[in-house]
Amino acid sequence: MKRLAILLGGLLLAAANATGFAIGGAPFQQAEILDARAMPEIDGSTSILLTFDPKAAPRLEKLSAANIGKPLAVTLDGRTIASPTVAEPITTGTLTLTGSFTLPEAEALAKRISGKDPVPEEFED
Repeated sequence: MKRLAILLGGLLLAAANATGFAIGGAPFQQAEILDARAMPEIDGSTSILLTFDPKAAPRLEKLSAANIGKPLAVTLDGRTIASPTVAEPITTGTLTLTGSFTLPEAEALAKRISGKDPVPEEFED
């Protein structure tokens, strides 16, 4: 599928028919995501925690810094899965997506975003 891109206000915006994962229209490759996992929350909701590699983290920081106070669309295969309003620049290289995800939906989305299962929290000897 061809990808159509538009430069608007310094941000690369991918067209709705584009495939892959993007934040604010900027594409991120699966290889740039170290880990993606569903996170059950205390209130019963589920979020998705994304951890970016050291090369992608500065791009995330720049995108978030340029959009303080604005919603930043997070898309997967051209479909918006979250649109958080940016409160401050994301300097940690991690992004938490909240929404009305069920745990199975969040697990499936996390796997589609990263292309792999989450990194185990503990390693056995």
